[in-house]
Amino acid sequence: MDTVPMLSQTTATPVGPRTRLLQAVTLCSVLLMAAVLVVGGVGSDSRIVFQRVSVALGATRAVPQVLPPLHPPILKAEQPHRHSSDGLASHQRDTASLDQREIEQRLVTPPSQSSDAGASASRIFAFELVCIASLSAFAGWLLRPKRPIAMAATVGEKDPAPQASGLPPWLPSFSVAAIGGCLFGYDIGGASSVLRVLGSGATDLGPLDPLQLGWLASGSLVGAVVASALLIALGDRQIGRKTELQAAAALYFAGTAIQTLAPSLPLVLAGRVVYGLGIGTAMHVAPLYIAESVPSEQRGQLVSLKEAAIVAGIVLGYLSGAVLSASGDWRSVFGAAVLLELPMAALSLTAPESARWLVLRGRTADAEVALTQAQGLSPETARAEVAAMQSMAAGADTADEGLGAKLAELTGSPQNRKALTIGVGLVLFQQLSGQPSVLYYANRIFESAGLGFQAAVGVGVFKLIMTLVSVRLVEDPRWGRRPLLLYGTAGMTLSLFALSALFALGGAAGPSQGLVIACVVAFVGCYQVGFGPVTWLILSEVFPLKIRSAAVSVGTLANFGSNFLVALLFDLERANLGEGLLFGQFALIALAAVAFINAQVPETRGLTLEEIEAQIMGDAEADAESQS
Repeated sequence: MDTVPMLSQTTATPVGPRTRLLQAVTLCSVLLMAAVLVVGGVGSDSRIVFQRVSVALGATRAVPQVLPPLHPPILKAEQPHRHSSDGLASHQRDTASLDQREIEQRLVTPPSQSSDAGASASRIFAFELVCIASLSAFAGWLLRPKRPIAMAATVGEKDPAPQASGLPPWLPSFSVAAIGGCLFGYDIGGASSVLRVLGSGATDLGPLDPLQLGWLASGSLVGAVVASALLIALGDRQIGRKTELQAAAALYFAGTAIQTLAPSLPLVLAGRVVYGLGIGTAMHVAPLYIAESVPSEQRGQLVSLKEAAIVAGIVLGYLSGAVLSASGDWRSVFGAAVLLELPMAALSLTAPESARWLVLRGRTADAEVALTQAQGLSPETARAEVAAMQSMAAGADTADEGLGAKLAELTGSPQNRKALTIGVGLVLFQQLSGQPSVLYYANRIFESAGLGFQAAVGVGVFKLIMTLVSVRLVEDPRWGRRPLLLYGTAGMTLSLFALSALFALGGAAGPSQGLVIACVVAFVGCYQVGFGPVTWLILSEVFPLKIRSAAVSVGTLANFGSNFLVALLFDLERANLGEGLLFGQFALIALAAVAFINAQVPETRGLTLEEIEAQIMGDAEADAESQS
């Protein structure tokens, strides 16, 4: 049958020098804005402003840390504890003790000073909202639709149905998963301010010792680890991606309600764990759902934007904590999360189920409907894509399995082992390369300058900018997954070797603070371009459909577990090895990561999930033949 030519396929127009100049000026402007956050603040009196905010947050000599959370001062002997999660681990170290005179002085602050602190917080909040709005516009520019040039196409090619609203059909699917990530980040930023207020001992919960504060900080991590472990066993049973998103929204809401209304510390801790169950569930399903629901040509950008949503959530948490906890109202900081939880719950009810999960359960008719709804495809195109999914899911056992059978299936074939090596290997290298430890020394420098809160928000904005750069490049034909990982990890390696040399050669006076900060900024930028977003993208792509849910659960558990391990051993290694050897160790791990990525990680840009599965199957067979 002859095909009818029509105008549907588009290509991008060449980018001229004027457009490239505009892009460079825009990027430099946003980077300058981030630098102003770190160095200059709101104005010439910025240090006074941030000092007042620190007092309002409950700090005197102790100041907030750079990413992740701003931890509270400890009222007794110094005893560090940590809260680690998703590459954004936090360390609570060297917290200053407060004597009773300082506490009383802070509690009896005259109304005029309290009003000044509140006004300062409002100024900061307004300034940061402008920054976030600017970054949102920058993100929209990065993802702007390309100007089309009409080319001849034929009926039968992939032709998304037009949307009456003008919005892309995948937007609800992406939004519900991204909000789940944003709520994870919000907990990191918001909980830091809550811990600072509770650490003052002047709340309805009374004085809290370092152990109790430690449990408050790490309670959500406990819940996330438990959820990740449970989801390995559940795998792809009757719990679909949509149901899992609904469960994450419900757990987030329940955790927020308990934390906000709890009259006692044990109930607040219970709320932290319940909220953590929501984090673990959302972090498992978000990359899966996005990767399985959006068009393959936009999969890389949208899964990477989930990481940007996490970082944006951290910044929002900091800002919410600065404004709402200024009067000591720590419960409102937790309660404000409901403003994100309600739209997540609503979207989880209306978003379509993952077509690939429906195919795995043998529901092909429902899969065609879901694919049409999620991507706006014509019925004929949706039917052809579902047929391709069926061929890859053939032979999958949909019966319920125990944990032992599921683990045996994960390692039961060369293809599965190959995919597991790639995914879990990336997650482990991402965490063991020492990202939270690098930020610790920058925290000390910012604290000594009285710029703790300022630097925390500034670094958060910088991380967000660099993540958006990665989003822009991950589907670019000149870049892709592998180059971003290789160049980003190589940059991390060089930064770590430079840090090691600075500490080794610094002598009694120690290394130059400016050079340390320069290395840290380079490290953070390289991490956010490569390891930060791309690891989760690869994790959502490389696993066969038959084991995808359980395998991503293993990766999520490895992420939280290795993050906790790095935090647990950091002080011990620092005391025994010294900073020079410690950062040298991290540099060697990062160098090993470069070799691992070069040898094991395939380029997946432009491929469907089924094509990636076939490619890894072929690689696994080739590896088996070479070893025989």
